[in-house]
Amino acid sequence: MEQNRYLGIYIAPGRATVVLVGKTGQKIEILQQFCVTAESGQENQPQPFTFAQTAEAIASACAEKQLVFSDVAVAIDCRLYRQQKLHSEFQEYRQITQTIRFDAEEALAVDASQTAIAFEIASKQPSGSDVSTFAAPAAVMSEIIVALQNKKLDPVTIEPDSICFRRIIEDTKQDSIVVAVSQTRCFLICPPLPDGKAIVRSFLTSPGQNKMALLAREIMLTMASLGTKGRTETVKVYDVTGKIDYKILTEQTGLDVEALDLAEKITLQGQQESGQNIENLDLIIAAGAGAGLAGKTDKVDFRADFMPYQGKRAAFEKTIKISSACLLVLFIALGVLMQIQYYKTNKDYSRIQNKFKTDFIIAMPGSTFPKSNEAVRRLKSQINRMKDVKSGLISASGEESIEAKLTYLFEALNSVPKNVDIDIDRIAVTTKTMSITGSTNGGGYLQLFGAIDKHPKLARGQSNYTPKEGRDNFMLTVVLKGKSE
Repeated sequence: MEQNRYLGIYIAPGRATVVLVGKTGQKIEILQQFCVTAESGQENQPQPFTFAQTAEAIASACAEKQLVFSDVAVAIDCRLYRQQKLHSEFQEYRQITQTIRFDAEEALAVDASQTAIAFEIASKQPSGSDVSTFAAPAAVMSEIIVALQNKKLDPVTIEPDSICFRRIIEDTKQDSIVVAVSQTRCFLICPPLPDGKAIVRSFLTSPGQNKMALLAREIMLTMASLGTKGRTETVKVYDVTGKIDYKILTEQTGLDVEALDLAEKITLQGQQESGQNIENLDLIIAAGAGAGLAGKTDKVDFRADFMPYQGKRAAFEKTIKISSACLLVLFIALGVLMQIQYYKTNKDYSRIQNKFKTDFIIAMPGSTFPKSNEAVRRLKSQINRMKDVKSGLISASGEESIEAKLTYLFEALNSVPKNVDIDIDRIAVTTKTMSITGSTNGGGYLQLFGAIDKHPKLARGQSNYTPKEGRDNFMLTVVLKGKSE
């Protein structure tokens, strides 16, 4: 029985609505329902709400209610994503998939590498396709997925709330504009064009906003955007607020406005718990998310873009077990071969080790033989030092090494007072001198020169400065004390 039941989760800032849904024929049934909200702290202010807390609360409630389901689907609130209609030069879905990120990055002004993109083809023309594109921060999507995965609620899909609502009312009235309005948001679904999808719009509202004026304006704007091909005379309204006067709205728009009846599409069987006030629109959206798993239906999935669902783990675990057995046999065989090789080479290794120890003591008189790796390191270090002395980079004592010179220089620079803004353009180091070019704020070069003069190992050679554009550009030659240029 659980194979025909799905968990739908509608995630909004500060609130998550969860339903257990099943499908009978073409009708969606809500069997269980509950919501998770951010806890209130002092002065009834909501505490910080994280997806990890949400996932933990959902998992606890599911366990307490003993909910049994096969898969999980998530809908996210319109406040968590952006929507834009784009035009693609391609008509094939696969070709659009390969280019939609670049199109969305330009149109939405987002960083494609940090954004999860979902889309659907709204209509096709000879010049390409009109594409409804949805963009959400990849970090938010990842946080939702990981939080639910950690509680064994790995979502198959994550879709926009507007798409989930449209899934419920699909086929209800194909030639009508469908509107759903609540205290906080509104969805408006246009009649689909031939061979296309019904374009859905979502926008936020406020509890004190005049919903009648809002709907009248948006319906007329939608009619104007549809043109002659998408003309309709009917508007279906699903009103959660109870404040929409259909007669007045008919007079304002000149269209037939009537209530949308979803009784043929969805059945509410689960009872709300005491103390929980779940809006019907939230339940419908959560049910729409779950309904996407109940049959073959087009999905607008954010997961498919950057973190595809891996499916059930049974096949994966079986593959791992078989692979583990094969690897075990392989490692045993390799171990036997390596053991045989070890015995063959052990005698040669001991002989070479003894000879290396003798040669090291000869090459490094006065040194005791350390571990082999340390001995090799010491020999390489000594060889490199001998090469540097021969080339003139350092003296036998090492005081004139480039490393020592730069160390002294940075000691002097670090001793300059913090209020001096030093901008170094170039440092050139030779066996005798160090040449520095750069700039300081006004008068800062004097303190820089003074720092060089005060250093016990450095002396200032030729130096000059030129005021330019509010800064002192300087050129400075530094040598070791006791060494001429």
